[in-house]
Amino acid sequence: MSKTPNEQLLFELIQSMTKSEKRSFKLYAKRSGGSTETKYIKLFDVMERMELYNEELILKKLPDTSKTQFANLKSHLYSQILGSLRLSNLKDDIDIELREQLDFIRVLYKKGLYQQSLRLLNRAKNITGDYRKDLFHLALLDYEKQIRSQQVFDLEEEQAYDIDVQTDKAMKRFMNVQKFFTLATRLKARFVQHGMVKSEREMNNLKALFYTNLPDFKEEELAFNEKFYLYRAYYWFSYLTYDFDDCVHYAEKWVNIFHETGLDKKRRAAYLKGLNRLLQSAFRVNNLTKYDEYYQALSNFEEKEGATLASNTQVLLVKYKAIQTFNHVFMTTQFTENLEKVQEVMKKVEANKKFIDKHNLVVIYYKASVFYFASERHNDARFYLNKLLNDSDRLRSDLKGYARILSILIDYDTGEEQYFEQKLKAAYDFIVYEENLGRVQQVFLDFLGKIGSIYPQDLKKGFMSLKAEIEKVNDGDFSRKTLLYFDLMSWIDSKIEGRSFAEMVREKARVQMR
Repeated sequence: MSKTPNEQLLFELIQSMTKSEKRSFKLYAKRSGGSTETKYIKLFDVMERMELYNEELILKKLPDTSKTQFANLKSHLYSQILGSLRLSNLKDDIDIELREQLDFIRVLYKKGLYQQSLRLLNRAKNITGDYRKDLFHLALLDYEKQIRSQQVFDLEEEQAYDIDVQTDKAMKRFMNVQKFFTLATRLKARFVQHGMVKSEREMNNLKALFYTNLPDFKEEELAFNEKFYLYRAYYWFSYLTYDFDDCVHYAEKWVNIFHETGLDKKRRAAYLKGLNRLLQSAFRVNNLTKYDEYYQALSNFEEKEGATLASNTQVLLVKYKAIQTFNHVFMTTQFTENLEKVQEVMKKVEANKKFIDKHNLVVIYYKASVFYFASERHNDARFYLNKLLNDSDRLRSDLKGYARILSILIDYDTGEEQYFEQKLKAAYDFIVYEENLGRVQQVFLDFLGKIGSIYPQDLKKGFMSLKAEIEKVNDGDFSRKTLLYFDLMSWIDSKIEGRSFAEMVREKARVQMR
């Protein structure tokens, strides 16, 4: 997701609003009918109708507004929209509700209404317990100390001691959460920037990072948030090191603690992320039974919760449903049968793409290109590949390297020979530059470089030799990585046996599926 220029922040905010939020804002804005309000509502209406930000056009629509006034008007409108959105989300966002409760507790405390303040505080503490909101719980304990210290004649020693014990326990849990969270975030950032480990040296560096930053713990003594972030950290460590069975193990623990506590209905975004990770892991180990179980859980979640999700969680659902729809198709190998479903999810992706993070957008476009390649819809495959090939961002350079290889395979399959050698050299240079060249890729690209000199009657023999050589070098996790992103061996087998790529993938899936 690209950074928005400062002058377009208001426009981006307005464009992100739902119809319901826009209606609520209009009502919110009309509560006072001054001239300033009329002006900023007019500015809102102008920006709402625009598809692209055009400041010159906006100023023409507001002829009595100078540039200085315009800047102030934008700032005022921005704060008014945020105020309206805060009220709109009060019932649906527990963090906003708790912050409001903290404000009310503080106001009552400053008025000297200590009993009323404590009454609200105890109600808020129950909410933080239900939602496992540790940071808010700490803030409430701090307020409780302040309030009770004003009630000297009512304060009991045991009560003061109990608050102190609760605070120490909450602080310890919070510190653990921060350590687990930071570790999980560092591992995820490493993956987004560089992909999975590609050498023994990278593996050793990753292990050093993980184990030196992992605090001592006893899992059975951990509270919900500690477990949540611990499982996330272990998931990412397992994923980066190709231990996909452990990925399934920790992602399932992640999902289960939400089911066990009922928080799958309360902290829906975090639950949804765990569900996506579990599906991704089941896909990696070809466990169709487990995949089907949790893909159904994702579909049920979409059906029951989808309409009531906050905007950012709806975007999560769109991107995860897209990724897992592709994975489900790849596991069942029913390509043409799922064409309409894929087209439907891609429409939703395109409608929400400005809110989808760049990393997941790259993944979705790559999976779409593989799907259309397998379906022999080469123009559609090229359409999504070009989105990756024309992107200068270095994010997920590993996938972009495979996208270049896939583009070359399409040219070969369709007989497009005009730029074949140029594309081959460009792909080789890109993969080497990004330090993603593995032995499998090197052997395969070297073969493609020589393919033009092989006589047609010798092509089958050439592909058989290529297969044998790849099997010889494909002897470790770092080499096997190439085959995680595209089933190169099935493509080679299709050339040897004179059958379609989809047929070979389907045949292999029947043998490998758990």
